[in-house]
Amino acid sequence: MHDEGDSPLTEEELALARKGEELIAAATADVHAPQSLREAIERERERTTAQAPAPFWRRHRWSLGAAGAAVAALAAVAIGLETGSNQTEPSLTKVYAATRLAPTKAAPAPLGGSPPVLDARVGNLVFPDWQKRFGWKAVGRRDDSLSGRPVTTVFYRNPEGARLGYAVVSGNPLGGNPPGHRVTRKAKAYNVARAGKRTIVTWTQQGHTCAIVAPSVVPRARLVDLAASRNV
Repeated sequence: MHDEGDSPLTEEELALARKGEELIAAATADVHAPQSLREAIERERERTTAQAPAPFWRRHRWSLGAAGAAVAALAAVAIGLETGSNQTEPSLTKVYAATRLAPTKAAPAPLGGSPPVLDARVGNLVFPDWQKRFGWKAVGRRDDSLSGRPVTTVFYRNPEGARLGYAVVSGNPLGGNPPGHRVTRKAKAYNVARAGKRTIVTWTQQGHTCAIVAPSVVPRARLVDLAASRNV
């Protein structure tokens, strides 16, 4: 009799299998996920492997679906823990993504002042002019609407050529917990996280959610310095 478990899998099932492996790898590699969660993901991988000695993509169809669903659920929990479970729109992920896009407008003009600022603002929050003190020159701007919320991003470049994006979300602060560990400067909290080759600093300033995203070659302490320079 033909054994259904040994029959070739469809392309859709193969894709599901490979996706499950990718989700496991991504979730277990996330250093911000709790240790207990990473151990649970690893146990799930070992359990499904022990139940099916054949290669992953030739397991029984029912076990593929069950394992894939379980892994996807665990990975979703990890992502939820990383970004906060009560986040309002737009998500912080969308805000961070906006800082990676290209500018659509010229850099705001310097207006001077003490501390010096640029001709760009969100509500009462005016974007800083970091060139004289920190060496970061404003090089562009973009204005996006993310989930119906205006988000303004000003881009800066340092003498070494690194570019960062400083995004401010209009309206009330976003809910949820920003990713990363908390750093305190002048009694104000800043969340610092690593995402691939980028460093992210998230905080609330004058009632707005703010985020700086920069290449990881820029020291984290320097990025916190930039964020904290607005804490006056």
